[in-house]
Amino acid sequence: MYSEIVIVGILIAVIFSEISGYSTGGLVAPVYLALNLTDPWRIAFSLLIILAVWGADRLIGKFLILYGRRLFAVNVVLTFALSWLVGAVGIFPFGIRVIGYIVPALIVRDLERQGFAKTGLALGICTALCALALLWVGML
Repeated sequence: MYSEIVIVGILIAVIFSEISGYSTGGLVAPVYLALNLTDPWRIAFSLLIILAVWGADRLIGKFLILYGRRLFAVNVVLTFALSWLVGAVGIFPFGIRVIGYIVPALIVRDLERQGFAKTGLALGICTALCALALLWVGML
């Protein structure tokens, strides 16, 4: 059932993107956020990591030429490093984790391309639609 709901989420993201022209931060990002709606701390931590990676990305971009695959690789490494650093320092005592390492990097890629408002709106709408699909099949 898990793989089917991921495919439904990807279809929702593709249809939304075709209709609106806005990207959702990667085709899999809305469904993975919807699958983690029962753990709001994980979503909040992931959003904090996304914003930190986006800021670090913009800062590093002033000193290095980053684009394409190199930029995406830096975003994945930054996501891993920042989430590991938060865990190692012990800022959050209850062992919080980020939603994957690829999903935040995909969202950051679209934040760079289309801005915070458009990406946030598209991600929020598609996450809500994926959550409705999860409710409909009884997984949420």
